[in-house]
Amino acid sequence: MKYNEIPGVTLKMIIDSGIIKPGTKVYASPNHLITGNINEDGSITLIFDQQQKTFPFPSGAARAIVKTSTNGWLFWKILDCDQYKDLSYFKNEYLKISELK
Repeated sequence: MKYNEIPGVTLKMIIDSGIIKPGTKVYASPNHLITGNINEDGSITLIFDQQQKTFPFPSGAARAIVKTSTNGWLFWKILDCDQYKDLSYFKNEYLKISELK
């Protein structure tokens, strides 16, 4: 049996591909009033508890909000064509175009 390992995909890789633009707003689920911004380096900056904090990975930013481990790829949403799509949707789009190369 052959096993092909898929290397980890980062937000930076998705940004570099052009699928997501730096400065894109992300929305927490289920509370879309909690927002952050995706930075050029793939980190997420949030303003909460009257402080601005930057997290290198989606799950860390999500954990700061819910105070427990959570999958940041599913927790954060982007409003795209009037529809909230979780970050994993954009990760899958990246994987699709990566397979074509």
